[in-house]
Amino acid sequence: MKFTDSLIYYEILVLLIVFSIVEFITGVFKSTKWTKNEWHITVAGLLLSSVITRPVSFIFSTYVLQFFFLKYANYFASTPFWIGLIVVTLLEDFTQYWWHRAAHTYEWLWKGHRVHHSAPEMSVFLSGRNSWVYLLIFPSRIVSATLIFLGFGQAFLLGYFLKILIGIAAHSPFAWDKPLYKIKWLHPIMWVIERVISTPATHHAHHAAHDKDGIGVINGNYGNMFFIWDVLFGTAHITRQFPEEYGLEDYYEEPWYVQLGYPIFKSKDQRSEMSR
Repeated sequence: MKFTDSLIYYEILVLLIVFSIVEFITGVFKSTKWTKNEWHITVAGLLLSSVITRPVSFIFSTYVLQFFFLKYANYFASTPFWIGLIVVTLLEDFTQYWWHRAAHTYEWLWKGHRVHHSAPEMSVFLSGRNSWVYLLIFPSRIVSATLIFLGFGQAFLLGYFLKILIGIAAHSPFAWDKPLYKIKWLHPIMWVIERVISTPATHHAHHAAHDKDGIGVINGNYGNMFFIWDVLFGTAHITRQFPEEYGLEDYYEEPWYVQLGYPIFKSKDQRSEMSR
């Protein structure tokens, strides 16, 4: 369990480094929109996710599983690798779809997820930018720990690598799908791809500041790895276009500790929903 968890950290770290280098080299990430406070939020959010919430969630879940369900440890270890890969990717991502959707439905959970949407520009750095409330009770982490406990560890390593690869690529301003839409013979292939996995076009639309232009869909396109969930459950919005503005319309750039630490810390700006 510990070995698998440590490899997951390396997977995330490597992908973050590679994509961030690509962002800066290609110039697609224009950090002029990022204030010092925005950088504090992003860096603190990544540390919060990797150093505190992920380990706590995994350790607690593993302790509970070993204490109450020890006889089921590695119960599915003999399952063929590819079957295990299908099981872990579908279950883990399906859970995250509904959690993400709930975060845009219920106000208390939205305030924990809101910081993920407050960034003025897309970047791979948004991957870990969520509050402690949203991350600590993140059900996908519990599902992940359970799958590893049950013996799907090896399949989970590959499945999670693919998940974070797709998720980070969808958050990056490096729009790999944009030129592919213009190639005529690729149209049928891209039609399938954009309905199966999250692409920059579909996920950038989810991070739009508004939906007035018909491109943005703040309450939709929730899929992280698989976009098929949005297609199946009626939350898909596909335009193959990219919004001009990102972030939140009602954003007052609350201090980093408020956005990451709500409700322990609240905004002093009464205009902000984080003050309530």
